[in-house]
Amino acid sequence: MALTETFDILSYKGVDKAIQSLFSKFAHQDQKGQIIFDFFDEQGEKVDAEILSLYRNKQASRGISVLNLSEDSRTIFVSDSYSSLICFANQFKGRISFDEAGFLIIGAEFDLSLLTQAFKKVSKKAKINTVFSASILGRVMDCKIQDLIQENNCAYFLSSDLVHVENPKKAKRSVESLFTLSLRTYCISLGVKQTIRTFKPKQKGVESFYQLNQMSWENFN
Repeated sequence: MALTETFDILSYKGVDKAIQSLFSKFAHQDQKGQIIFDFFDEQGEKVDAEILSLYRNKQASRGISVLNLSEDSRTIFVSDSYSSLICFANQFKGRISFDEAGFLIIGAEFDLSLLTQAFKKVSKKAKINTVFSASILGRVMDCKIQDLIQENNCAYFLSSDLVHVENPKKAKRSVESLFTLSLRTYCISLGVKQTIRTFKPKQKGVESFYQLNQMSWENFN
């Protein structure tokens, strides 16, 4: 694999150069040393950016960033954060081959039309993985990716400590605890087959792989 570009911040935080190169296509380092990851609309125009500095990560609100995606992609990773996805890939590089993988990074608005357009390029045989945070928002995003693949137009409503889910396609409803909702419990309660794999940090109280990397780096320094 040819290395195209590496970034000072990621190198400083121990991210392998080969992993950095996988995510460099729409990234550049500014004069402050921050890494800017570009996000685009349906016409390919830049609409937002994720910004990673040494101590802070600002995720993109709008748009999508698509990397190495084609009909030949057999493994796809979907996230809402370049930083977390990079830290995840760096942590799992010894167990997962990322060289031929495709990556979808979606803005926080979670524009389904952008995701739908991107997934049209994906083979139905491709293995889909999600790398969202362990927060309630991240867990709902896991479910929404499963909905997208199976063309279920589910609606999600938060009320107190409960998540209400409506599946018009199956004419089913479920109520899940805010604290225990996961893709697995969602699929069981609505009778939906789980076809995607989710990745979350196993450490208690840690919501994302970026946060895990940041904690490890701060403790080391």
